[in-house]
Amino acid sequence: MRAAALSVLLCLGLAAAPPPYKPDPTKWRLELGPGLGGWVDASAVTLQVKLVDPSDPEPQGASLEPEEEEAPGNETREQRQARWAAQRLRHEAFQRRNAWRDRALVLWFNGQERRIFLRVGTPWEERLECQGGENRLELLEPDSGLRAVRTWWAAAANTRFTVHQVRVSEEGPGGALEVIEPDGQVAASFRRTPSGGRAYYTSYTHPRPPAGTYTLRWTGIWRGARPGTVTLEAVLDAGTERERRWRFEKLLLPGAGPAVLGTVDVED
Repeated sequence: MRAAALSVLLCLGLAAAPPPYKPDPTKWRLELGPGLGGWVDASAVTLQVKLVDPSDPEPQGASLEPEEEEAPGNETREQRQARWAAQRLRHEAFQRRNAWRDRALVLWFNGQERRIFLRVGTPWEERLECQGGENRLELLEPDSGLRAVRTWWAAAANTRFTVHQVRVSEEGPGGALEVIEPDGQVAASFRRTPSGGRAYYTSYTHPRPPAGTYTLRWTGIWRGARPGTVTLEAVLDAGTERERRWRFEKLLLPGAGPAVLGTVDVED
């Protein structure tokens, strides 16, 4: 009798379990901050992006992984294995329940295209270095078709010299941008040079570049990659009467070592 009652209770519990949530991307909302537009005095802005599903059944728990249970002091080997197995099952269930949240968005910023990865309901942030003059940002979420465009202007004095990747082959060779400054200092991988220049993998900014020749170099090409073309654009005094632009393109061969794409002469 007790076994039959337990069976009935289990069946009722299973029947009462909510079905897997099926999101409707057409109802999603793309939120951006801060209020990007007009003129900004800062040389960089912190972009904030959040993809919101108004019907999200767990908006507050979107990024909360199941907590691991603390081991009791007298735990046996069998109990420990059972606890680990239960934790793994909870983690797998969490991943299955939230797999729909993982999204890849396309981001264009000042001509540079890349993908960013975020979760629905979880804020995402990144620092963007402004170029002097007009700055344009576009975001696209492919599944929902949501698109956001922001344009703002930054004073040219804040960032006088910028270099950014314009285009790369679909199956590019990898690697990153390095800029050798006139005094021989190398800006690469988020390291700031003594004069104030900084490279961000595929871009470079300098608010007040010393006069001289700047060498643009691409390095770190993976040996197992395929040959690919990288295109860079350098801009000096953007948005002013003294504005100058250079464009460099080069075929990069894996394993060939660092490749110089070009040089730029900067005057005071």
